[in-house]
Order: sequence, then C-alpha cells, then structure tokens
Amino acid sequence: MKRILRNIYLLLGLCAIVGTTSCDKFLTIDPEDTFTKDNYWTSEANVKLYAWKFYDLFLGYGNGTGTSSEFYFQNSPTAGCINISDDLANATFLKYNTTSVTTSSEWNNYYNQIRAANVMLEKLPTVPMSSEAAKHWEGVARFFRAYCYFALVQRYGDVPYIDKAASYTDDAGIYIPRTARATVMAKVIEDLTFASENMRVNDGATSINKYAAYALLSRVALFEGTYVKYHGIGNGAEYLTVAKNAADAIITSAKYTIGSDFKAVYNSIDLSSGSAKGEVIFYKKYLPAVLMHSIQSYTNTSSAINGLTKVAAESYVCSDGLPINQSSKYKGDNSLNDVLTERDKRMSAVVDAQGYGYADKTLGGLTSSTGYIICLYNSWIPPVKPVTENTTNGQNHIDAPVYTYAEVLLNYAEACAELGTCTQADLDKSINKLRTRAGLPNLTILGSDVTVNGVVINDPKRTSTLESISGIVSPLLWEIRRERRSELMTWTFIRYYDLMRWNKGEYLDSSKNPDVMLGAKLVGVTLKNTKVNADGYILPYTSSSVRTFESPKNYLNSIPLSEITLYATEGVELTQNPGWNK
Repeated sequence: MKRILRNIYLLLGLCAIVGTTSCDKFLTIDPEDTFTKDNYWTSEANVKLYAWKFYDLFLGYGNGTGTSSEFYFQNSPTAGCINISDDLANATFLKYNTTSVTTSSEWNNYYNQIRAANVMLEKLPTVPMSSEAAKHWEGVARFFRAYCYFALVQRYGDVPYIDKAASYTDDAGIYIPRTARATVMAKVIEDLTFASENMRVNDGATSINKYAAYALLSRVALFEGTYVKYHGIGNGAEYLTVAKNAADAIITSAKYTIGSDFKAVYNSIDLSSGSAKGEVIFYKKYLPAVLMHSIQSYTNTSSAINGLTKVAAESYVCSDGLPINQSSKYKGDNSLNDVLTERDKRMSAVVDAQGYGYADKTLGGLTSSTGYIICLYNSWIPPVKPVTENTTNGQNHIDAPVYTYAEVLLNYAEACAELGTCTQADLDKSINKLRTRAGLPNLTILGSDVTVNGVVINDPKRTSTLESISGIVSPLLWEIRRERRSELMTWTFIRYYDLMRWNKGEYLDSSKNPDVMLGAKLVGVTLKNTKVNADGYILPYTSSSVRTFESPKNYLNSIPLSEITLYATEGVELTQNPGWNK
C-alpha cells in the first residue's frame, strides 16, 4: 500500500509540474506534451493518471514546511484575506489589504486547473472504455471544474466562465467579461449534480467518489444559498434545497457514522482505520518521506503559536447545553481549570488542559498569542512528549480531513433551518448526533424557541449590538451556527467563508468586536512581558493594532490588476470589485 501511494504522489507531483505554466497570460496554455496529445488518450489508466494532477487542489494540512492550509495556519494576506479568523489570533497581527493586488497565484492556478478539466472533458469521448467508466471520469472532471469555479466565486464573485479548452491556434471565447455569479454557480451545481449521480461509490480510499461529490455539493449550495440571502441578492431557497437534498443523500446512504472520538478526525496517522474511519468521507493522505506537512510542529514550537480568542472560547456551551451567560455550571474564567470545567468536550480537545502558555509562563516551552495552547492535532497525549518527527517542520504525517460526515450533518441542519422547515426529526438525525458525542443534551424545538432539558436557551449575545449590525437570527439558527463553530473549530478555511456568506464581516473588525483581539484571563500572576487589558485579558497585539472590515469591499477580493490590463489589450473590460477602485 505504501509503495502504491508513494508512486501516486510522485505521479501527482509530476502531473503538477507538467500542468504548471506561465502566468503571463490569463488562462495560460499547457505545453504540448504527452499529457495533452491525442495519442495519450488511449486508455482508462491514462485518464486516471491525468486526473491525479487535480488532487493538489486539496490543501489539507499543507505540504512540507508550507503554511497554505485549510486548518489553523494564518499568514499575512496577499491575494485575499482568508487567513484572518475570529477563532484564532495570529501570532503576528493581521489586517486587510487596502489596495488592489497586482497578481494572484490563486487566480492563475484555478484557471489552469479549469483548462485541464476542460481538456479532459473534450478528450474523454475518444477514450475506449465502458459507459460506466466514461460517466465516472466525466464526473471527476466536472467535480474539479466545479471545485475551481466555486473557489473563484467565493473569492471574486462574478468571474469569466469558460467551458472549453483554449489552443495555441484558437483562443476565441477565452477573453470574455466577468460572468454573473448566478450563471457560474448554476453551472457549478450542474457539474456537481452530474458528478454525484454518476461517479463511483468507491474508487479507492484516496480518490474522490460520489459521496465526496455530494459533500461538496452540499457545501457549495449552502454557501450560495445563504450568501445571496444575507447579501440581499435573492432568497436562496433553490440553493438551500439542493444543499439539504445533497446532505440527505449521504445521510440516507447509511455509509457514514459519527465516531466516538472527535479528536481522531484531526490527529490520526491513518484515517482509513480507527474511530474516525466511518466519519471521514474523503481525506488527504500523508506518508513519511512521500508527502508530509508541519501542522504539529508549528503547534508545538517555542515560538508563539496562534491561540484561541476570547470570543471563540466563550462560544462553547456548558455541559448542560446552555451558553455560559445562562448556565449555572459555568465557573468563570479566572483559571483554565474554571474555563474547561463542565464545558463542551470539544473544547478540551482543542485547548491543552495542562495550562496557559504565554511570555511570562510557558507551558513546557510553548506559548501562544492568547495563552490558549492548541492541542487538536497532537497525536500523543500530554504530558507525554512528542517524538522528533512531530516537532520537526516538514516531517509531520497525520492525515487531513477534506470532507467529513460531521460537516454534512451541519450543512443539513442549517439548510433545513434556513428553509424554515426544520423539525425535531431533522435535528435528531443531524446535529444532535454531534452533541451526544460532545457530552451535551439534545436541542429541542419548542415553537420559535430552542430548549435543552426543558430550559429555553436565551443567549444574550444573540441580540447584542454586534449582531444588530447585519441582522439578528432566530434562536434555532444561532444554536446551529454555534454547533458548527464548535465542531469545526480551527478549520479556518470553513470559518472564514461562513462569516462571509452570513454577512458577518463585523466579527473580524477589532472596533466592532473587541473580544476578537483578546485572549485568556490572567489572575494573580506577575507579568513583565505579557500585556493584559484592565480586566486581565491577554492583549496579543499593541494598542495601535486596529483591524477594520469594510463592507462591501472586504467580502470579495480585488480582481488582479494584471488581469484587468491583459483583458484590456484583448479589447475586453474586466471590471473591478466594489471598493477596490480607490
């Protein structure tokens, strides 16, 4: 098995090299090589080899010492601002770009991959294979084309939609104005619907299948349905129905289940076995000396790591299922033991219970920006020390989840609630399964209220001034969103785009949401190098560090200026996003 995977990753790397082209022109053309000549498209085996080039799109925990990841990592934003989170405070202060970017590697990479998918779709009819195989591989190509267009829409909104492969002699139809996002997303839904209906149930543990397609379809449709709803450009019902049905297709298949160990989804050496096996729909495989990453070493380094924010820590409910402002079980936050006592079990899986780590008092040499030490990815149980490979950059090899059953259940519950059709049965088949694992009582619908053990949940934060900025949601949606945050905590890629689709950019604004720039509370300790506010909460940054979220500007990235210029030379106007022209 390891030999096979080693060969796969070597081939994947080769394909990535072959597929990488100059970024001097929009939608650059792949070299004329054996991967695009007609004589290559002669067997299903060759098609499968070609398709491996797409798998680098899944970031997982990153590659080598890089920090491009869907989890935990945060870097100074260049092409966009996906790295800013209200769950984690980066060790170095982050704020939004104020001017348009000149170039974007993401823009170029996604369009290069789109062209590769279009090549595959055009060549498939010439390949001798069964009808079943042909439909499966068409589904694979359409899955990845949809994946790329969805990523572009998330970042840029309207984008040029091209469904043909350009050639050296004919690039007609390539330089076109931005296509309306509704049109692009309709094509994305169409591609993923085909993929989910025609891809194989199983094409290998490290290959996408029909359930990965359903999972992406539920993610995509939920995103767009809520985005258009909360940004006032539609009611989103059609998308939300697609999201609900796609998630339900996975639920009713009975192929997946919620495991007994929440943490195992994020810290397993091998996600094809163990308690997380039945919960992870698709994952990125890592192997020693083949493909490795650095998420464990970065969270176990002597340098300050990204820490949980005060607002994130306070979002976890108590063991009675009530928010901290309502529960009699909440012990306060004068110590870490108080914070973690009688709380949602997922909190102690994310935060190291041994103690805080900050400049004046490390936790075994570890410090974080906020005092909270992230331990979610540790594949050992403290106080046992990790082996050297876990603390060496580029040597970590725990597998990374890409699509999980937990996310699917969350998608289902939210889609139901957004459609206004959520029943008790819907909650019981979805997020109540997650709450049971977390040691929490079930949520129960009672008219317009939500209860636990007969007590109506009344979280004062739901109707706070912060929530009033863009709109207060129902008690049911509030608790579903809380559940999503608790279950997917530190999955920064998902959290960021959750805030964007909900029209909640103010959560990231340090003036409107001061708690996003605070950490743990320190009581009765002498401090020399650690700054705290008047109430004793750690200040990760200087008083001059201010992050402003501008609406509507920061809901979308700027269109790269080089692309605008290039299009102009072709006689086509590529318009800029709102707020980025100044």
